[in-house]
Amino acid sequence: MCICGDFNAVRSVDERRSVRDGYRSSDHIPFNRFIDDNTLIDLPLCGRKFTWFKGDGRSMSRLDRFLLSGEWCLTWPNCTQVARMRGLSDHCPLVLAADEEDWGPRPSRMLKCWKDVPGYNMFVREKWNSLQFDGWGGFVLKEKLKGIKIALKDWHKAHTQNLPSRIESLKDRLAVLDEKGGEEVLSESELAEFYGVSSDIHSLSRLNASICWQQSRSRWLKEGDANTKYFHSVLASRRRGNTISSLQVDNTVVEGVAPIRHAVAS
Repeated sequence: MCICGDFNAVRSVDERRSVRDGYRSSDHIPFNRFIDDNTLIDLPLCGRKFTWFKGDGRSMSRLDRFLLSGEWCLTWPNCTQVARMRGLSDHCPLVLAADEEDWGPRPSRMLKCWKDVPGYNMFVREKWNSLQFDGWGGFVLKEKLKGIKIALKDWHKAHTQNLPSRIESLKDRLAVLDEKGGEEVLSESELAEFYGVSSDIHSLSRLNASICWQQSRSRWLKEGDANTKYFHSVLASRRRGNTISSLQVDNTVVEGVAPIRHAVAS
């Protein structure tokens, strides 16, 4: 769900600037209550601080905004709202963008839950010993770390990707065996499969929750309390918070991935 428009209300004192003292700090409470009661997400505003400007040039407020549901942000986790130049209007046009911006390769990180996957320690040990390079110690260490990084990427894809779909497939198979067991006695092989599938569901579910927990960096929650949907929303919020949509360089606003990267590097 996406709600947008001129709400004629602000969320805090910081979203209004005026030469008059008529604004009360409690005026924003009903609007904030509306947002909280409907579990809406108010994205940070990029490009401008205010969206409405009075003709006197001294009064301005942030009256316009996009309010999004959690499902919307999970579907488009990279969405941002940007205020453009207003021209002759007293309101700035807002743009809701959901583009996947390419900032280049992301750094690789080890997930703590990898050690819980059977065979992980042996894989790392054997791969490390198999990497052989000639040269001085620092060079050899650097090349072996590069090699183990590439190997772990492939290992991660094979063991920890597509976990939700793998879990659902196992649940479907468990439902078939469960239904059959209600109609007739399962054979020894079917019983063994039943217990094996149940065990796999528990282990993969723990692994999936652990991955979401670590990537979200919500250290104030215990690992066993992980709620996958919540963690995906935290990840989406982190991505939005880490996004640089514009940069001011020498009194000039720079927008777009390529111009921003060039401005930072120069």
